[in-house]
Amino acid sequence: MKEFANAKMDKWTLFYTILYIFFSIGMVIFMFNTDAPKFALITLGSILSGAFIFAYFMIPKISLGENAIHVKNAFVNFKISIQDISYVEKVEKLGLNIRTFGAGGVFGYFGYFNGNDVWYVTNIYKKVKITMKSGKIYMFSPENTEDFIQQITNLKSKI
Repeated sequence: MKEFANAKMDKWTLFYTILYIFFSIGMVIFMFNTDAPKFALITLGSILSGAFIFAYFMIPKISLGENAIHVKNAFVNFKISIQDISYVEKVEKLGLNIRTFGAGGVFGYFGYFNGNDVWYVTNIYKKVKITMKSGKIYMFSPENTEDFIQQITNLKSKI
C-alpha cells in the first residue's frame, strides 16, 4: 500500500489558520479583561479550542491499495473502490464552493461542499477530483497530484 502525503497548506489556508489562532486568543483576552463571567470565558475558550483541535484531526492520511483508496483521519476510516471510479482529474481552477457541512479554512477544507461533494483538501491549488460511477465526488490534495492520478489510472486499467 502506497501512502500519499497531503499537500502543504497553501497561503490562504495558512492565513486563515493563523487568523483563527489570533482571533481566538484575542477573544479570550478581551473577555478576560472585561471581567466576563468565568463560565462564559471557559465556554468560549473550550469552543474555540475544540474547533481548532477538531480541524487539525480532520487532516487525512491517504493511501492507495491494489483495489481501493484508503482515507483515514481521527473521525473516519473508509475505502473508495477503484472499480467504482468513473474518472480522476486534477482541478486547477478556483471557483465558488459552498460549505454544506464541515471545516473550511483552518488547516484545510474538510467535509461536505457544494451539496454532497466530500472534501479532504489541504491545498486549494493541488486538488484531485474523483468522480464515482454513482455521481458522488471526492476531492483530495496530495502533494504529488500527477503521481496520485497516474497510480489510480494504472490500477483502473488492470480491472
